Amino acid sequence: MKILEINKFNYLRRGAEKHYLDVIALLKSHSHQVAVFSMKHPNNIPSVWEKYFVSNVGFGEKDSVFSKLKGLFRIYSFEAKIKIRKLLDDFKPDVVHIHNIYHHISPSILSEIKKRDIPIIMTVHDYNLVCPDYSLLCNGKKWNELNRNRSWYFLKNKCFKKSYIQSLLVLLEFKFNKLFGFYEKYVDKFIAPSGFVKNILIGEGIDPEKIEIISHFISQDFINNKLDTDKNIAERYAFYYGSISKEKNVDALIDIFKDEKNIKLYLAGNIEENFVLPKQENIKYLGFLSSQEIKNYINQALFTISLSKLPETFGLVALESIALGKPFIALDAGAYKEIIEQGKTGFICKDLTEVKEKISQIVSGKIVFDEKKIAQIAQEKFGQEKYYQKFMKN
Repeated sequence: MKILEINKFNYLRRGAEKHYLDVIALLKSHSHQVAVFSMKHPNNIPSVWEKYFVSNVGFGEKDSVFSKLKGLFRIYSFEAKIKIRKLLDDFKPDVVHIHNIYHHISPSILSEIKKRDIPIIMTVHDYNLVCPDYSLLCNGKKWNELNRNRSWYFLKNKCFKKSYIQSLLVLLEFKFNKLFGFYEKYVDKFIAPSGFVKNILIGEGIDPEKIEIISHFISQDFINNKLDTDKNIAERYAFYYGSISKEKNVDALIDIFKDEKNIKLYLAGNIEENFVLPKQENIKYLGFLSSQEIKNYINQALFTISLSKLPETFGLVALESIALGKPFIALDAGAYKEIIEQGKTGFICKDLTEVKEKISQIVSGKIVFDEKKIAQIAQEKFGQEKYYQKFMKN
């Protein structure tokens, strides 16, 4: 089968890109022909399909004013429409699988695909379909729980990157997409990685008949796990990896460990702006790590942990942890409950007090996990073939 995979970034950036690249590898392993459509970027994985990619735009602080102005026209991109037309004519896919296309590619490509009667599947990685901010949060409140004046609330509180201008732009893009109903009209099937996401989509008006729950899967590099024996770590530690920011509640995580004398907290990932790591003896910052380094640190950790209050659509960090047999501790946020089996593969805690209690019990040895059993449960629930069979049915 010929499958076209589409995502705005064609390199390992965050969880969405990890899944996108894992899906490509999985499909190729089953002898499917896979083409990709994305945006040009200096970090991109080299691709024979790059000549079809849309030009680069950026919205970050380091991006030029020209790049940001250029990005305004990506609400509905005619460049993307022309480029995808050429790729569709040349590759002639049997199915198109979309990941994230907002801001950098735009839904203008959807009508071009549909003109050719090609089925469109879309994996929902965040909440951009139903909220101007992909996190679903606005000033600490969930978009889907706000009243009719939520658009004004969103703008007034600068809910996107604490900027009036950027909040206005994403709000306009959201309203534009809703007005014309691009996704609702052209996407044949939405893949929700969790029941939590499915319920949010239904609550915001997406047709439940179009939504299929297919959990993310354990990638091949975690199945073929090899410990770097040259980097054995003698001390006991808990491991957190991801964005180091207040948004991810890392300040609360650090605060919990300040009184822990028998275990250290290792942190890995990019430190977001305005976040200052305190100087604590039992806190160790490792920087941004490669996939192999992350595996090594997970393997030797006592457990992994995240206290993010964001409504996670799935939780790849939790999945990768249990795939390697390590228990995962988190607050009850988003889809974590659908990954972690309470007391068997980790703990989902109602508050920080319970988090501290579970940490103390694990550190003292009152709670001991069977790591082989954790990995076995993970493989049974989230194996590659399970995902593949469900995906191909759509």
